[in-house]
Amino acid sequence: MFTGKGKQLTIFFGETDLYHHKALYTAIVELLRREGCSGATAIRGIAGFGASSVIHTAAILRMSMDLPIVITVVDRPERVERVIDPLREMAPNALIIVQDVDVVQSGAPLKEGLPDVKVAEVMRREVASVRPDSPITAVIELLLDKDFTAVPVTDEQGRVAGMVSDSDLLTRGGMNVTLSLKRAADPEFVRELHESLENPERKVSEVMTREVVTIGPEAVLGQAARLMVEKHLKRLPVVDREGKLIGILGRLDVLNTIAAVHLPQWHPEAHPAGQQAAVGDVMTREVPTVHESATVEEMFEMLVSSAHKRVVVVDDQRRVVGIIADSDLISRVSRESWPGVVELLRARIPIARISGEARGHLQKLRAKSVKELMTREVITVHEKMPVASALALSAEKRVKRLPVVDDKGRLLGIVGRTEMMRALLGRSQEGKGV
Repeated sequence: MFTGKGKQLTIFFGETDLYHHKALYTAIVELLRREGCSGATAIRGIAGFGASSVIHTAAILRMSMDLPIVITVVDRPERVERVIDPLREMAPNALIIVQDVDVVQSGAPLKEGLPDVKVAEVMRREVASVRPDSPITAVIELLLDKDFTAVPVTDEQGRVAGMVSDSDLLTRGGMNVTLSLKRAADPEFVRELHESLENPERKVSEVMTREVVTIGPEAVLGQAARLMVEKHLKRLPVVDREGKLIGILGRLDVLNTIAAVHLPQWHPEAHPAGQQAAVGDVMTREVPTVHESATVEEMFEMLVSSAHKRVVVVDDQRRVVGIIADSDLISRVSRESWPGVVELLRARIPIARISGEARGHLQKLRAKSVKELMTREVITVHEKMPVASALALSAEKRVKRLPVVDDKGRLLGIVGRTEMMRALLGRSQEGKGV
C-alpha cells in the first residue's frame, strides 16, 4: 500500500448483474487484482433502490430480490484512472464515482522483501490448461489469445502432468517463430505460420516438459518468488495435496503485489536508496544501442545480436530518445516485409549471412528510418532507484526490461525483472544473516 494523496473508487450495481455469464462483482474484483490494485472490498447491502426506483431488501420474504452491491477501492490516482474505462465497459449501468482521499496509514506487512501474503491470496483461480492428447496447434491458439507463454497440462483427474511453453514449441514442436512475434502479426500471417509447422497434429505429450515445479496454496509469496528465480520460471501451477491444479501464479501476479506496496514514483533527492538494493547495482552495462540517425541495417545488426530482443535509441549526448523491440518491428513494417523480417529475427545472424530473398525484403525497409520504427515513449529508471520501486514500475507499465539512466537522462545500462527479483530476494536474506 502507500501513504499520501490517493483516490477512492466506488462502484454501485445490483447483485444479479452479470458479465460474460459470471457475477459482475466477481468479474470486477478479478479485474482489479489483475491490474495490480492494492485492494478491493465488495459489500452486499441490506436494502436500497437504484434508477428503477424499485426498493430491494434483505427481509426474510424478499431474499431473492436484487440487493445492492458496493465495491470500494483506494489506490494511487494513476492506477484508479487506468481501470475506469474497463469498468465502464464491464458495467455500463453501474454508478461509478471517484473522489480524492488522503491515505494516512497503510498496514501492509512485508516478509522477504515482499508482501506477507499466501499464494492462495494472489494466484489466479481460473486456469487455462490442456490435455496431453491435445494437438500443439490448440496450445498455440490458446497462448496467442492470452498474455502468458506457458500453460499447464492436466490429466483426466485434474492432476498436473506437465507444462508446455513457447520454448517447448520452438525446440520440440516445430514452431519457427516466437509467440511475441506471432501476437504482433495479423491473423492471416499467423495462419501461414501454423501451416509451416512440421507436424500440426503432433500431441502435447510429445513436446511438453514433464518435470514440473509446483507450489501449494499455503506457501508464502516470497517462497514462490524464490522458486521462480532459482528455476527460471514465469508461471507456477498451484496444486492441492493430491496434485490437482487449483490455480496459477504468474511472475506478473507477484510483481503486481509488489506494486501494491511500493510506490513507483521516485527521484534520488526525495528518496535516497539507503540500504535498499539499487537498480545500478544489478543492471547490465552492455546495452544494444544505436544513434537516432542510424540506418535500418545498422539497427538490425544490433537487434539480431541482442539477447534483450530490443535496441535503445540515443541522441548525441547518449540520452534515451526511443526503443525498438523485435515485436514492435513486426507491427510497424508492411505486410510484404514480414517474411524477411521474421527470417532475420528467427535466425539471429548478421545481415551479410542472410539469404538473398530475405535481403531483398530488407531492402524495402530502406525508406523507413530508425525514428519511424522506434517507440518514443520509453519507460526508464534512475540508477539509484530501489529495486523494489523499479519492479513496481515494471508491473505498472507492463515493461519487462527498463533502460537505466543517470541524472541527465544518459543511458547507463538495462535491467530486467529476473535480475531485480533476484536482488530483492537476496537482500532480504542478507538482512536475516543467511
